[in-house]
Amino acid sequence: AEDGIRDQPRSRGLGDVYKRQATKDVLSTALSAGASLAGVADLSLLRGIPIFGSLKLDSFKRAVSIAVALPKYVFEMITEDDPGELYAHAYKTANYTLDNIAFRVASKIFSYGYYALVIPASMIIDMKNLVAHVSHKPFAWAAGFGWIGRNGLLINPKYGPRIRLATVLTDMPLKPNKPIEENLCGDCKLCVENCPSGALKYRDFKLRPGSREEIFDAQKCFERLKKLKERPWIKETIPEYGFYICGMCIKICPWGKEKSM
Repeated sequence: AEDGIRDQPRSRGLGDVYKRQATKDVLSTALSAGASLAGVADLSLLRGIPIFGSLKLDSFKRAVSIAVALPKYVFEMITEDDPGELYAHAYKTANYTLDNIAFRVASKIFSYGYYALVIPASMIIDMKNLVAHVSHKPFAWAAGFGWIGRNGLLINPKYGPRIRLATVLTDMPLKPNKPIEENLCGDCKLCVENCPSGALKYRDFKLRPGSREEIFDAQKCFERLKKLKERPWIKETIPEYGFYICGMCIKICPWGKEKSM
């Protein structure tokens, strides 16, 4: 084991130096596997977040949040009528990449003798309410990646909302990152004003909205996504790119956007 950091039995607990080394080892696993961002969230900051299905958070103390940045130019190719097959390909590949990275992180945590549970990058378990087991965004916020924007997405200072996320829950007492305690969207309303489905609602919240429904009508968004997915030329020629995607609120966001575009 590197520097002997996996030689310490679990029953002895983790000292501060050991925690730092182990945390570095776990996060390095994610970054070396292709993650653009990797950080640790303290779950005590997230008690009470909505969870669905069979998931329980009681057994976990930390979450490793993982982000993969999507190629920025694919967003510039998005139009109101067509998100484009290249964006669809990037979206699909990012999800696949994240799931592979998350399993590597889980395996690394297993090697220390702790539990780990992968929350996939994209897995809707309730199509009626359009929810997954849990949103990745609170974990990414607590891991210091950014803040929840007016579009309801995680906004990173470098990449903006042009990232995909995955999460690994664990009982391993890793050293957590500090979240950004400020919403840096200010009074910007570009995403709200440019949402083709009218699904976004402007609310003046300091850190994050009280609920998804305060700022986002999921059904309005989904009705548009279904129409885009069912376009005849997509169904007949490249059905594998018929994802539920739009991307307009991401494209319009000034955070992380190339200055020359």
